[in-house]
Amino acid sequence: MSLFKKIRSSSFVRRTAGFCIAQYVRLVWLTGKWEHLNKEYPEPYWRQNKPVIACFWHGRLLMMFKAWFGLHKLHMLISSHPDGEIIARTTQNFGYGWIAGSSTRGGRKALLTTVKTLKGGESAGITPDGPRGPRYHASLGVIQMARLGGAAIMPISYSSTRGRFMKSWDRFFLPLPFGRGVIIYGPLIEVANSLKSDEELRQELETSLRDLTQKADLYCKQDSSTKEAQ
Repeated sequence: MSLFKKIRSSSFVRRTAGFCIAQYVRLVWLTGKWEHLNKEYPEPYWRQNKPVIACFWHGRLLMMFKAWFGLHKLHMLISSHPDGEIIARTTQNFGYGWIAGSSTRGGRKALLTTVKTLKGGESAGITPDGPRGPRYHASLGVIQMARLGGAAIMPISYSSTRGRFMKSWDRFFLPLPFGRGVIIYGPLIEVANSLKSDEELRQELETSLRDLTQKADLYCKQDSSTKEAQ
């Protein structure tokens, strides 16, 4: 076993990595100038304490910990892969819960747990193109969870004037300290009583997330990558 794999297999190292990532997010937040755009879309749901599914691309995950203002708990749907534990530990540092699985992997158990969470009055956070893509393609699993759980979908994205796109499948955007950043919300997508098909709703979510990400990048003068979907 390689040294890297040995490190990844250590629960202590994964916990430590999660803590360090959380501190990095706080550093980026405190040293930057961040604003939230279009909060008028989610605010009625937050005020009424309605459960929702917050959706954002896998590559725009990091600053989503600063996007939630609901009165109830948000539970992140995270891959059960050992690497997923790092993100799970990060979420715990911000007081979020987590559900093992993904919108495309983890199967029935993740679906049922998420639906139970929503029906229990709490919300879920999901990357609809995770955990392995294709990049910028929303899965049908999110729509099914929203319909069964009776929840609306809240599209969110972010960008910053200082950051780097990583050479990963999701072109993960790593914001850097001392930048000017924006977290942007889109109109919520009502699923439970919608007459649209699951595929039509999936396309609506995908289009919304692509548009939000492009707008955030343009706002921060970043080269938008949403047109390079695989």
